[in-house]
Amino acid sequence: MAVNPDKIWREVELSSGQNKQLIDDLCIALVENIEMSKLFIIIKYVEQLAKEEKSIRILDYGCGGGQLLTYLRILGYKNLIGVDVRNQKTMNQLNILHDNMGFGSDTFFTYDGVQLPFNDTSFDIIISQQVLEHVHNVDNYFSECKRVLSLKGKMLLDFPHRLVPFDTHTKMWFVHYFPVSIRNYFYDKYINDGAANRYGYASFLYLKPIWFYKKLLNQMFSSTVDITGDRISSFAYRDHYEGNILLRSAVGSLFNVPLIGKYINKFLSVFFNATLIVSK
Repeated sequence: MAVNPDKIWREVELSSGQNKQLIDDLCIALVENIEMSKLFIIIKYVEQLAKEEKSIRILDYGCGGGQLLTYLRILGYKNLIGVDVRNQKTMNQLNILHDNMGFGSDTFFTYDGVQLPFNDTSFDIIISQQVLEHVHNVDNYFSECKRVLSLKGKMLLDFPHRLVPFDTHTKMWFVHYFPVSIRNYFYDKYINDGAANRYGYASFLYLKPIWFYKKLLNQMFSSTVDITGDRISSFAYRDHYEGNILLRSAVGSLFNVPLIGKYINKFLSVFFNATLIVSK
């Protein structure tokens, strides 16, 4: 099915008040370039895993507002499913938007946060982007990934963890380095936004050290490859990515220091959002 940019843009304009996060990012990408999307680096890794097979079965596990799957639809991927704990009304709105864009109305599903509503071995690639920090029962989350993943399937995980100094949810530096009682004090005293009011950050964020996730993954899957260093090595060359551009440029320069640059990269990657490729 050919993508009709004019039709997509028309639906973006009509839907501007319904899904602001998706629409804001689409406005940047469609007007300028898809590389301007904050999700571009994740999309490139998906393309590598898919090996140009546009019919490959992909699950976005914790799809949120549907940004990533919308881009993948625009790029021609056909067998896409998104699932999230959001209510059915929200997911129906996303399906209506996708249907109006010409992508069909059966992309987004809700689930109970425990068991995915899909059969075993239903997907070849699972994407989990900025989700694990909100998952309380990580064992079950990974177990469901393993169940619905095909025999030679792979997962792409991208998430913050407890060693990342700045938390983008609370906009605080280092607070999650402290014991839970101290963290909760600062969360309750200084955070006042929609998510905090609904959930309380103590029950909204479950940040664990990176080695916690790797140990669990290595117990359940055949291999786990950390590509965080590869991801952050592009900091110096991108205009629109994560974090402050001056800081990114400085970090990127350190990576190019002769002889020791690769060791600096390896050390600093522990303090950035992790990006892992996991094979069943």
